[in-house]
Amino acid sequence: MTQRKIVHLQTLRAIAASAVVATHALEYPVRRGTLGQEYEVLAWSLGWIGVATFFVISGLIMIRSASDDFGSEQKARRFIHRRLIRVVPLYWLATLPFAAAAIARGEEVTLSMIVRSLLFIPYAVPGQEATRPIVAQGWTLNFEILFYVLFTLALLFRRRMGLAILIGFFPIVILVRSAIWPLVPYSDPTTPLAFWSDPITLLFVIGVLIGLAEMRRVTWHQVRHPIAWTLLVFAATLAIFILGGGSFPMPIWWQGLFALGAALSVILCTSAGGHRFPKMGRVAEAAGDASYSTYLLHPLLLMVLAAAWDRLPLSAQSPVLFVVVALPLCNLAGYASFRLVERPLTRSLSALTGRRPPLPAAAL
Repeated sequence: MTQRKIVHLQTLRAIAASAVVATHALEYPVRRGTLGQEYEVLAWSLGWIGVATFFVISGLIMIRSASDDFGSEQKARRFIHRRLIRVVPLYWLATLPFAAAAIARGEEVTLSMIVRSLLFIPYAVPGQEATRPIVAQGWTLNFEILFYVLFTLALLFRRRMGLAILIGFFPIVILVRSAIWPLVPYSDPTTPLAFWSDPITLLFVIGVLIGLAEMRRVTWHQVRHPIAWTLLVFAATLAIFILGGGSFPMPIWWQGLFALGAALSVILCTSAGGHRFPKMGRVAEAAGDASYSTYLLHPLLLMVLAAAWDRLPLSAQSPVLFVVVALPLCNLAGYASFRLVERPLTRSLSALTGRRPPLPAAAL
């Protein structure tokens, strides 16, 4: 199915990526003691709303791009092929510098860790509180690949059965998991089975349901200024969590709040009546196209920026200014990576295999 590009959804992807950048940028002054520990909750809240939004978008885009492909083995193969070309090469390239940086910091990096990271197999090393690959933020890609595999399997069936599998699989798995690893109190998964059955996977299902609802309507909703409303939803979600005494690991009821915030933001940004400023709209779209590169590579740039920041006079080392500078720099670096590495690499691999390159909007 050929679908129009949803402009405001691209902007939302840029906002979500910037929220994750802000998370890791805030961590630097918190660790150095120039910002109080209370800002750590704000940092991780920003990251959570960003990741939740990415997952809902992923579910929406996948069903929009492949809703007519059920019941075809050939189209199922094409789907997973395009998804892997879109996600895997840049992630594999990023793993090498991240491994080198970890070794430079004195951390242990084994061949087993590298292999499991490259194959999207979740693992936790001794003393680690959660499963994290060498590219730490790649834990979300482990979930993405799981969703792509499930989606591919669902495409092998006729539409009704395929949708039932796609929508029902994760809730059933989570229900079974709750009998083995209770969700209350919640703890971050440290084993592959606990990881793959984490309730965060329901965010993909929410995205699929939003996409199905959108495609069934002849005229989808008409909300003016959806980005402004989305920022308000994000701010309200964070305020409720922080003022309500939210903490990490995030209890399941707070995860529900963030899921609601992410779902509302995606619904708002699929509005057919939204308006945008022409110049800023193009910039936001470009940042959305580059959001995968920004998401993957920003920790490397933050390390360099933090090292340079430490060389400034103490009076100039403003923690707020560090975050303000980091956000545009990381987005610019992500866009450079998108134009110079990610897009050429995707197009080259697609050409080699005779496939049409996947659209940037259809991935994390």
